[in-house]
Amino acid sequence: MKVLAFVLIFLTMNAASASEFSVQCEGRSPVGPYFATFDTNSKAVVFETAPPIAGSMDGSNVLSGEIRKSDTRADGQVDFTLRIQGGELSLSYDGQRKRMTWPGINGSDPFRPTLTHVCIDMPPRSILSFRSNVAVLHPISVRCAEAGYMYFTMDPRSKRALFERDHGSVYQGEVTAAHGDDIDVLMKWDTPGQVAWNRSNQTITLEAIDGSGAKSPKTLKCEETAPRTMLEYYKRLR
Repeated sequence: MKVLAFVLIFLTMNAASASEFSVQCEGRSPVGPYFATFDTNSKAVVFETAPPIAGSMDGSNVLSGEIRKSDTRADGQVDFTLRIQGGELSLSYDGQRKRMTWPGINGSDPFRPTLTHVCIDMPPRSILSFRSNVAVLHPISVRCAEAGYMYFTMDPRSKRALFERDHGSVYQGEVTAAHGDDIDVLMKWDTPGQVAWNRSNQTITLEAIDGSGAKSPKTLKCEETAPRTMLEYYKRLR
């Protein structure tokens, strides 16, 4: 059964990678690099900027939008529109030349000229990479059925972790230990808690750390799933 589960996860990841990808583009100072993650099947786009200072909230943005073309163009160009405050912003990514174009107002307008930025292609950005210029490459995502679905995404190398609930809040966490395939996480909920992922048993154990002992640890049957990407923000921003 464990082999079958691994094969299903692998096939799911390959299916997603066929239609999902990210680009990192180099904007001019002081903007710095920015990112776009595309799903050419669902036509979803998530655009993000990372703060100049790692860990800061200042200067970071996340926007969602749609690919405008009904078909994937043979020349690799992706035209898309982002929803912004008070309107829309249309951009174009040239997959062959690796260039992102920001159209000007009138082409010759000196105050809003056409801008072209150099980009590189990369795998879909992990949801853990948000607000960071450094990509998280090998995260683990786990789905648990508990009053709907909830998700834990963890990366021992960067020590980042994230908790999501369907149509609910998002909370950050920190990986405190990794023992082989097992991972311990300190979740920064309103009341902090300890989370333990046991990969061999496919379980998540939740335990409050307020020291009161009022609540016993709770173990949930969960399953490893395809790593969550920045495209999850598309659903949250619609």
